[in-house]
Amino acid sequence: MEITTRGYYQILRIEEELAVIADLSELTYLVKGYLKQGKRHIAVSFTDASYIYSGALAVLIECYKELSEGEGELCIIEPNQNLKDIFASLNINKVLNVYESEEDLPA
Repeated sequence: MEITTRGYYQILRIEEELAVIADLSELTYLVKGYLKQGKRHIAVSFTDASYIYSGALAVLIECYKELSEGEGELCIIEPNQNLKDIFASLNINKVLNVYESEEDLPA
């Protein structure tokens, strides 16, 4: 996982060689750590993933809830078309903001 910063967003790039995201326990750990540090805006990039399992989606929603309670935001950036289709079919894009690129993040 590569971590960078843009404005007040922590950007987490999930690099999955198998192009399948199954376990995001590290994301939960990072989100809780960022909240303790007062960082409340996190963007997750899955650019290399072609599929995401339901367990990983559950972790995303859990992180979203935790950040929302802290008046923060969890969003998705740079999804490929397969992930956009999955997020749309499950209405995840109604809960999490999805941005085409890092540059689209709110300032």
